[in-house]
Amino acid sequence: MLRPFALLALAALAASGCVTTASVPDQSALVGRWDMESIVDDGTDVSAEANPAGDRYIDLRADGTFVSGGQPYGRNTGRWVYNPRTRRLGLDSDLGPDDDSVWSVTIRGDVMRWRGEGSDYARRFTITSRRAD
Repeated sequence: MLRPFALLALAALAASGCVTTASVPDQSALVGRWDMESIVDDGTDVSAEANPAGDRYIDLRADGTFVSGGQPYGRNTGRWVYNPRTRRLGLDSDLGPDDDSVWSVTIRGDVMRWRGEGSDYARRFTITSRRAD
């Protein structure tokens, strides 16, 4: 069963280099550590519940792996893939298929916005992250 905000645990977000447009040109623009700034569920800011310590992050690595962490979900690992044509980022969690997710991503400067894709549940969420490195 899908835990509340399980999709969000995967997405603290990532990128590398300075991208100044709303598009993400290629996979290398995503590489890096992204700190989660806010989480919106169907128009309601749920950041205080989903990121109570303000320490959620995701590190998208150049080798196609990711590490995410922070309270209340802890550490997670897995693989990621990106399609620059559709701007879709897929996260394949080592925790199993219930924690896998797909996101439509855009980057402006050092801010990445993630919109959930796929199920009605996933589409409720938008995450904003800031590049940490």
